[in-house]
Amino acid sequence: MRGDRPRCRAGIGAGIVYLCGIVIVLLALIPAPACGEGAPGLLLKLKSAAGQSDARVARRVALHVPEGKPVSPFLKRGGFVARWEGRLVLEKRSRLIFHLEGSGEARLLVDGEELVPALGAKMESTRLRSGEHDFVVEYTPPAKGDATLRLLWEGRDFSREPMPGGLFVYDKDDPALKSQSLLRRGRELVAAKRCVACHDPGEELGMPELLLKAPSLDGIGSRRERNWLIKWVSNPAAMRSTAHMPAVFHGEGAEKKVADLAAYLAGESLKAKLPPAATPDRVKEGGYLFYQQGCIACHTLDGRGDGERIALGAVGMKFRGRALEDFLRDPSRYHQATRMPGFKFSEAESVAVADFLRAQGEASGGSLPEGDPVRGHALAKSTGCFNCHEREGEARNDGSEIGLFSLQSADCSGVLYNLSPEEKDAMNAFLRGQAGRGSLARHVPAEFAERQYLGLRCNACHSRDSEESLRERFADEVDHLKPPEKDLNEEKPALVAGPPPLHHLGLKLRPEWREQLLAGRVSPKVRPWMPARMPAFPSRSRALSAGFSHAAGLSAVPDRPFVPDPAETKIGEAMIAVEGGLACGTCHGIADKRPIAVFEGEGPNLRDAGARLTREYFHLWMNDPPRVWPGTIMPKYALDGKTPLSQHYDGDAHKQFEAVYHYLRSLSQK
Repeated sequence: MRGDRPRCRAGIGAGIVYLCGIVIVLLALIPAPACGEGAPGLLLKLKSAAGQSDARVARRVALHVPEGKPVSPFLKRGGFVARWEGRLVLEKRSRLIFHLEGSGEARLLVDGEELVPALGAKMESTRLRSGEHDFVVEYTPPAKGDATLRLLWEGRDFSREPMPGGLFVYDKDDPALKSQSLLRRGRELVAAKRCVACHDPGEELGMPELLLKAPSLDGIGSRRERNWLIKWVSNPAAMRSTAHMPAVFHGEGAEKKVADLAAYLAGESLKAKLPPAATPDRVKEGGYLFYQQGCIACHTLDGRGDGERIALGAVGMKFRGRALEDFLRDPSRYHQATRMPGFKFSEAESVAVADFLRAQGEASGGSLPEGDPVRGHALAKSTGCFNCHEREGEARNDGSEIGLFSLQSADCSGVLYNLSPEEKDAMNAFLRGQAGRGSLARHVPAEFAERQYLGLRCNACHSRDSEESLRERFADEVDHLKPPEKDLNEEKPALVAGPPPLHHLGLKLRPEWREQLLAGRVSPKVRPWMPARMPAFPSRSRALSAGFSHAAGLSAVPDRPFVPDPAETKIGEAMIAVEGGLACGTCHGIADKRPIAVFEGEGPNLRDAGARLTREYFHLWMNDPPRVWPGTIMPKYALDGKTPLSQHYDGDAHKQFEAVYHYLRSLSQK
């Protein structure tokens, strides 16, 4: 997912070079993002067989619900009907063909006219004017089996593909959507604030966020400075506006209680081993790494933050000894639910980044009040610290006698949460109504993936549906940290660009490989020459991978073992050859063979391509790379379904690319 640049297979066989000249023309034919007055996306309305209803925003028409699973956290399992509605925005007049794939029954209406009457129905091309068109898809799943639906389209200038996001707008003032969005926000806040730690929800928990553990208190005195603990416990929101932890102590005597609790937490601390003295060169190297990994997308280098990004200017007063270096190497060791990913920093790299961060801000400051660790231990037990946080030898208390859905207000009587009026309204709507009951037990992978896409800030480095990545938005703040450019070989210039877009993520990668990637278990890197690294989210990798597949209207269950056809494999090997083929080995390594003459940019090893890519995406990519990834330097080989290599399958591009796929899968299996 993450890298520094779209790569090309620049070396191409004789007779193919002329195709490169049409790339600019084809780029102009890629549909423009929706620009209507509504918000981007479609409105998905759901109704269960029991009469319950729900509404949420969807990027596009795609759905996968395994048999026996809920389509929504607010609907019981069982039958349902779905309706996507909004407006399709076309930049120019187009002749299009639409396709509905899946199980059950479905139809597509554009401007009130039924263009696709059923799943799998063939239709003639339809000319649509530029501008907005009313757009509706209705769907009823089968009585048994998985519920699956995908919308695809094709036009004169492009072949069949999943209809992308970014082409639709919806009515953001829809009453049903407003009501359900408030419930969803309330549900997310209940999970984030860990209300179920003290208040029994009366149901088994299935929402993944509720199953992730809060920070462990084991060894915290050896990892955190006492002064920082005092300031944090006193008022977490003052140190981080987005903090989920409440102010546990307030009112008269709060300062003394905080000091006592901090004394208990810090009481086990050992003498911290100090990090080596920072050097200017190491600080500079840490700045390079900060720049290369796009850290500015999630953090600011001051002590304030901006309400969206977490400030790093106070790390000098937070971590004891070498705890910062240890955290950078393994962020989730003491905090399973952390949003901070792992970057596989080496020991030397973690020391450099830590030195750079400590050079940005404050030291620990003056001494704060001493406390009594015995009283602090008693406070930790009585205030329910161990209901959220684990510590060896400690057990959670009984919590409150008031059940979660018996609460009358989002305001907690025991602690102070930093809740805005809008957040209180959302939590009250969730807690007081009937619609939220049962929702914490229901897990919908596609919705989880979208929440995590935003929460983990996948858009920090990647674009989706033509949106700008966050690292591009905040690039000016770290321009001074940019490493010096290496001298280029004029005969083999190396181009540098951003990581790949994610609009085809659920389709692109094979589910089992995607899970390994998200868990940080893919080695070596697919693009080892790129400085940027794909971050790892090990505690979320399985649910995330499944969710991305479901959001694309696909199952996350791996395909049955692929057995390459020997005849096709042989033709595929000939197709990628330098002599008489596509000359893929010019820019791509092939198993143990290195690329032979990289000019514009090196490509991933083709063994990795066979392991990573789904069959459908591989054909989508090979048929028209610039359409799939605008800006790539990978050339387009096929025109009107043909390549100039007529010696194989009479130039039939689909058959040729299928043969190449068989060869690549044979490489990955070896």
